[in-house]
Amino acid sequence: MRVGSVTKMIVALIILRLVDAGDLCLDDEIHEHLPELSDLQVPRGVTVRRLLNMTSGLPDYTSEEFVEGLLVAPDRLWTPSELLEVAFSGSQEFAPGTSWAYCNAGYIVLGMLIEHLSNARVEDVARRLVFDPLGMHATELPPLTHGSSTLPDPRLRGYHRQADELADATRINPSWAWTAGNAVSTAGDLRLLVEASARGDLLQEQTHRECMSTHPVPDTTLGYGLGIANFDGMWGHNGELPGFQSFAGHDPATGTTIVVLTNLDDHSADTLAAFLRARLLDAASS
Repeated sequence: MRVGSVTKMIVALIILRLVDAGDLCLDDEIHEHLPELSDLQVPRGVTVRRLLNMTSGLPDYTSEEFVEGLLVAPDRLWTPSELLEVAFSGSQEFAPGTSWAYCNAGYIVLGMLIEHLSNARVEDVARRLVFDPLGMHATELPPLTHGSSTLPDPRLRGYHRQADELADATRINPSWAWTAGNAVSTAGDLRLLVEASARGDLLQEQTHRECMSTHPVPDTTLGYGLGIANFDGMWGHNGELPGFQSFAGHDPATGTTIVVLTNLDDHSADTLAAFLRARLLDAASS
């Protein structure tokens, strides 16, 4: 099923593996690699690191109005450039590096960066650098294609609540989320992903340390690293998009891994994961 922003762990791992390969540095300014972003007035100071850890200050595109519009035109194919045009119709949130705000647009930029550096489609790079090394054979980043659902059979349908009714959101073309949230996966594959991400299995030691260095998330107890969050000792990511919610987390201290996938977007996967974690801790201490 669709896993939403858990995709960001995949994209971050790709970028960090390219860092280890010497193709770029975390503190490179994005203009150095994608000069065409100057047309969108991306400010100086937006680095690869700041895109990964959500401190770039870039405007975002996933407003409530935008998401509701997906249900009206579910078959629309969105290109990365179109998504950034929507984002940059708004204003820069803050000067790069001075604050923190969740930003899907930043991960669209990172997807463009991956394709530029690799001269290949991001879905193929993900297969080579992440999915195959980890044995994630049921996971993919769907290609940008016309038409509706790219979920393979057998599949769960996803539902979005509108007022008092449930709307089937399964057929929404996932191109709108691209490298910010379009991955399709299973609970078993996400376990492989989150455990490897938390341990740094695919990364050099210094790169993994950089990945796990977090910035405080305002008004929460959470910290956000390079595409991975610290949920009070459980490292991973959550995801939400029309019809689906997800959570994948690993606690290195206890060896506990929790993956939650739901096919109704008003049922919080985070809440279910926290409940399960508390129950497991209670059971372990009794």
